[in-house]
Amino acid sequence: MISVIYGAKGSGKTKRITSAANGAAERATGQVIFLTDNSESLGINPNVKFINVADYGVRNTYELSGFLKGMISTNFDIQYVFIDGLNRLLDVEPDALKPIFDTMEKLDGTDFTATVSAEKLPNYMNKYTVVKD
Repeated sequence: MISVIYGAKGSGKTKRITSAANGAAERATGQVIFLTDNSESLGINPNVKFINVADYGVRNTYELSGFLKGMISTNFDIQYVFIDGLNRLLDVEPDALKPIFDTMEKLDGTDFTATVSAEKLPNYMNKYTVVKD
């Protein structure tokens, strides 16, 4: 399953995704991962693996796709992946995120939730669970 939390900058998306990740950590039977470009823990439950992708030099959609594939291929126990500020991480508009969503679709067995800063989402995102903040 893929979920998208979207809204304007400063609308509370990070708070919502942090809460969702912490909730997932309470019920998960597998591992919960939280990806961001922030070095602060943001109040994430210690049972959630917090990863600052900036530490790994992830700069574009292809590198993030490779990062996700590598992460999941080496750990089949990953149940949830939360990505905060997806278009901020890559410094792109929401239209340019399609390769990431295509990758997430192919990674069966893992649920993804991402925040996207946008007033309106591109049409290709309409097939996912969408929450406007």
